[in-house]
Amino acid sequence: MIPNRQGFRLYASIAAVGLFLTSAFLAAEVAVARGSEFVLFDVSCLDGATTCPAGLTPGGVARQTSARGINARGDIVGFYVDNTGRQRGFLRQDDHYTTIDFPLAGVRATIANGINAQGEIVGQYVLPINPDVAESSPLYCPQNLANGNANPACIKGFHLWRDEYTTVKFSGHPGAIPQRITSDGDIHGCIHDHDLGMSMYGATWRRSFGSKKSVYITDAYSLLPNGGELSEPMDVPMSMNNAGTLNGHSIVGLFTDMDGQQRGYVVRNGVFEPYDASDETVTANLTSIWDMNPQGHFVGTYRAVGEVAGRRHGFVDRGDGSGRISFDVTTTDAAGNTVTAFATIAFGINPEGFIVGQYALVAGGPLRGFVAAPPSGK
Repeated sequence: MIPNRQGFRLYASIAAVGLFLTSAFLAAEVAVARGSEFVLFDVSCLDGATTCPAGLTPGGVARQTSARGINARGDIVGFYVDNTGRQRGFLRQDDHYTTIDFPLAGVRATIANGINAQGEIVGQYVLPINPDVAESSPLYCPQNLANGNANPACIKGFHLWRDEYTTVKFSGHPGAIPQRITSDGDIHGCIHDHDLGMSMYGATWRRSFGSKKSVYITDAYSLLPNGGELSEPMDVPMSMNNAGTLNGHSIVGLFTDMDGQQRGYVVRNGVFEPYDASDETVTANLTSIWDMNPQGHFVGTYRAVGEVAGRRHGFVDRGDGSGRISFDVTTTDAAGNTVTAFATIAFGINPEGFIVGQYALVAGGPLRGFVAAPPSGK
């Protein structure tokens, strides 16, 4: 276990800062447990409920839950795996779960990744196989890979607002994964072709509204050669833009360097800066930055040298030079013993500093969602 450099706490009255972690939330969910430092939860359906999240029955709990994004209001998005093994997106708002499935027959999976202050949601979905259309078509999906997995070109992005879906694509590339949307409509994510390796580049789109609030998504910039994101004409393959500040001056994400090591990055005013979650106590050999709030605080996950492949720790960095604050989800077992999660990943942070993510107690174990209050201390 890597100890927290700063403790995490849950406020006694979360309602005071306008978030959803009220006593009503805790009382209403049989699948919610309070750990020593976190609220842990699963997408679920109450006993006796007349309606349930898709694929669940009254009294049922999702096989897996991952919280991916949180806005200032405390609305949470992510994905869950239902009773049949299907992956579906969700929105948790006002003590209620809403299923998010991209509305196209045969869609194989949906993930909701980010939500902004207005309630606009972005994410990704996997199309059914359809190779008999042009690669530029939003319906293009070639045959599965040799290992049986979906071809990455089948992964498309979406924007959801007021029950209306818009597909998100980048010119000249069949695949896209939008991760975040800011309140002014910048959508950060990545584009790719038929792999999630050398053809994958961080990218940003802009959302605008037309008459009657119709939605338009246009390409903005990317980490492609001369993609406009960097002040120099360099490219950064195997990268993902995962979040940005409102003015677009700072963007965070992840990339794989020439030595094959996954690292985080911060782009400030067009200058690319690699980021590793290392300090005087820990040397990280894997780092991912997944979100950044308007104050420039960013969150992610890392693995330390000497740890097994699947091990992960969450972290938050205020971006002010004060250093990384690391944490692991902990809970209590039936015997009263403290159990530290094998893997903790922080995916989202809102303006108030509340963090959401996923954890697994053991290697290969089911995923569960968590919410953590802002770090205590300075």
